[in-house]
Amino acid sequence: MSRLCFPSRVASVCLGTTLLCGPSGGFDLLRPLDASFPPGIGISDATATEEGFPEVDDPSFEDQLIALVNQERWTNGQLAPLKRVDLLDTSSETHSTNMAVRNFVMHCDPDTGTMPWDRMVAAGYLYSNAGENIAWGYPDPTAVMAGWMASSGHRANILSTTFREMGNGFFNQPGDQGNVRRTTTTGCTPNVFNEGPFTRYWTQNFGKRSSVYPVVINREASLTDSRDVSLFLYGSWTEMRLRNDNGAWTAWMAFANNTSWQLGYGNGTKTVSAEMRTGSTVVSASDTIILEDTGEVIFFDGFESASTSAWSAVSP
Repeated sequence: MSRLCFPSRVASVCLGTTLLCGPSGGFDLLRPLDASFPPGIGISDATATEEGFPEVDDPSFEDQLIALVNQERWTNGQLAPLKRVDLLDTSSETHSTNMAVRNFVMHCDPDTGTMPWDRMVAAGYLYSNAGENIAWGYPDPTAVMAGWMASSGHRANILSTTFREMGNGFFNQPGDQGNVRRTTTTGCTPNVFNEGPFTRYWTQNFGKRSSVYPVVINREASLTDSRDVSLFLYGSWTEMRLRNDNGAWTAWMAFANNTSWQLGYGNGTKTVSAEMRTGSTVVSASDTIILEDTGEVIFFDGFESASTSAWSAVSP
């Protein structure tokens, strides 16, 4: 059943091919998402500061949440990091936005009847396992994560070894009113009215796609100040090979879930791609991270002859 572990604060639900937590019964996974918003409100508004303005500089609240989730997973048994996925960001942002602008705090959208799984499929995420945490009223990522981790249902989603991917959605609504609906049952019909104002609305969507095996750089940190990074590769394979950006592949090597890697020279967005194989089965994945290395200039590719010399330089 849906677990309301902190009244008027947090709720969690999960669904899987072998795991079912939340409302029982069938789900119409092809039901379209009603994504209509009042004028001026949309998905692009879902990343905001506490003052209600779009977040410009990293890390955004969503960046902070994925980092906090993977920190908790490391602290609690060095669990594999979850990969942030745009499709799950979209489904999470959609729900946080809809909760705020249409005044409800429920997993099931009471106006459209859509459940978390409907929103994920509508965003293009075809899951084999899925879960959702929601919360309202918490001021920042650290506070909402503390609330979720203090609740058994939310903690179970965050620390699940079933999920491989996740997304986050935050919506801040200045001037929020005390007209929020929710339910104390597992259905889609509110039975509690005129709560709030809560102002800040949070959603986490978790998922696994059976044919997707992510690669994760530095436990999904958004930034790094060093070219030396760690990689986590999902699955169990015989061999793997790696490359930076559009560079040359390494030779095939023995597969390892955890491996060290060095990014290419130069600051900016860096992509690491991986191919993993066993026999004739080959899968591929990639991840990105922003390199902001303020280290010393490295000189290379030069010559010295008598009293003359010439060198090229790259500041990594």
